[in-house]
Amino acid sequence: MFGYIKTHTPELKVSEHEYYKSAYCGLCRAMGKCTGQCSRMTLSYDFAFMAILRIALRGTEVSFSRKRCIAHPFKKRTVMDSNPELRLCAFAAALLTYHKTADDLADEKGRKKALALLFKPFASSMRKKALKKGELSELDRYIAEKLAELSRFEASGEASVDTPAEIFGEMLSRILAFGLSGVEEKLAENIGYHVGKWIYIIDALDDFSEDVEKNRYNPFALLYGKTLSEKERSLISDALKNELCDIEKAYDLIDFEGSAIPKNIIANVFYLGMPKTLDRVLFGPPENDK
Repeated sequence: MFGYIKTHTPELKVSEHEYYKSAYCGLCRAMGKCTGQCSRMTLSYDFAFMAILRIALRGTEVSFSRKRCIAHPFKKRTVMDSNPELRLCAFAAALLTYHKTADDLADEKGRKKALALLFKPFASSMRKKALKKGELSELDRYIAEKLAELSRFEASGEASVDTPAEIFGEMLSRILAFGLSGVEEKLAENIGYHVGKWIYIIDALDDFSEDVEKNRYNPFALLYGKTLSEKERSLISDALKNELCDIEKAYDLIDFEGSAIPKNIIANVFYLGMPKTLDRVLFGPPENDK
């Protein structure tokens, strides 16, 4: 759905990179099996990372197989076998896709609305399968409520970054913590809330120029006008780094006993991947990446 929560691959060990890719492939297969083959088109690294984080929080035992797929028909790849965390993330991704599509259909215009109209039958099928197989009616209602709340706020035209980011953070908090209890639930809620806020803000920054050009809602355009100065970018960067600090505080409380590889992948995302994304979106790619 979003694509901002990624590892910084050059700093991963080979075993960590293989684990990460296998979780991504495993989620893809889980989506195909749980919510239909079309749902695999909505696969994202964000939900693959959520699956890895839930695996670490719950101490879920995982296994792997070597398999071929349509995307890689000639060479077998290592795939994480189906497990409760992959299935939950597959179901949650389907619910979020459906409600985001319905939201775009109601609020967007032109090409985005046309695409939402074309995709809605597929999104509806994905949601029905998720509700039938995953027993997630409570989560489905909550996602619908939060996206409706977010849509109403954006329609009001109020110039605030914190309020819509908090709404989105609350939604992601519930998704990440769904079905957990005790300390694990509290940690997942905390991480999900701050990651959700961070995603909303980064997405608004990434879409800033296009939103200004097409006169769409963007909190930064309402606050700062049609351009962002270097000083404003630095202030936004500091605020987003504070969100990362809150995420890292919760990360430090996770019991990773027996989960060294997931621990290192999660640390890579929080300490390297997300800061790299922040710098790219706010200041552009480094010279050696251009």
